[in-house]
Amino acid sequence: MTVQCRILCQNNKASLNVLTLIPLAPQGVFFFTCPAAGKHKHYDEGLCHNAGKQGEIIMANDLHQDIIQRLENGTLEELNPKETFFFQCTDECMGNCCQNIDILLDPWDVETMSRHLKISGQDFVKTYCILDMDSGMGWPSAQLKHVAQGTCAFMLDDGRCSIYTARSRNCRTAPIARAVRFQTNNGNQESVEKIFMINPTNSCQGHKSSKKWTVQGWLEDSNAYEYYELSDIHLELIYYAVQTLHSKQWLSEPVMKMMIPFLYAPDILRVKLSITLEDVGHKEFYKRRMRALRLILTEMAANLGFGPEVGQQNKKGSQSLMEMARETLVKE
Repeated sequence: MTVQCRILCQNNKASLNVLTLIPLAPQGVFFFTCPAAGKHKHYDEGLCHNAGKQGEIIMANDLHQDIIQRLENGTLEELNPKETFFFQCTDECMGNCCQNIDILLDPWDVETMSRHLKISGQDFVKTYCILDMDSGMGWPSAQLKHVAQGTCAFMLDDGRCSIYTARSRNCRTAPIARAVRFQTNNGNQESVEKIFMINPTNSCQGHKSSKKWTVQGWLEDSNAYEYYELSDIHLELIYYAVQTLHSKQWLSEPVMKMMIPFLYAPDILRVKLSITLEDVGHKEFYKRRMRALRLILTEMAANLGFGPEVGQQNKKGSQSLMEMARETLVKE
């Protein structure tokens, strides 16, 4: 089995700035990232030595070979929802996890954070993100800019988060990590997940707390399940594009730029198509955007000889791609 990744070492910070798919079985691949510490920090004995992330995100950063191997051979200890652990952020280490790390964002992260700040998704990406059009898997990715270069733009003087209620999925789920695999079963695509704990960094005092949680309680308290649900829609789209549409062979930078409003700038689509919040709520519009993008990519792939719709183009009439997308975005 091969693992698609490449390690870039910059300023003593190992970084996997690629979208990584980890093949674990013939029926599917795991989307995974490794939570860990930033520059000048390292993990204790166990998982993720010399790694550099906090939280659970599908874009792999500082991915350690131990994690990959344990996922591949099934020896990584999984957590069930009722298992307990001790954790609570402390004043002593507050904000240590918010410096010199790469935090990649889901589309729902960008939307939630931009709405919290009362700015457009486009402005949020321009101001706070690094937008990567060459992530290694041929899929656009957004990464928080300031925290990759120093201190997070949203960290207050006391180390706390100024947008805590709207913080990204990876920030809200740490120290619990998650790997997701999509597979086809009897013609239906389904997901399989693994939930596990990542060892603390040397600077983290949270695991020394007497605050006791169940895994389920932690994820419910952080509203992780909603973020998982919406993230998986995006993950499934990536899996479909890579595995079924063979997008790595044809997805160019101009096409990826066309994808940006569907992924990170829903405001543009709402204005262009006159879709108000009263017409379609945020969560439903997110789901429709992913469906519309899937439709567009499927049609584009077919025109290039890839995917399940090859040879079916003439049966759909002369409707343009944007007209097809509009139907999905506007109609129930």
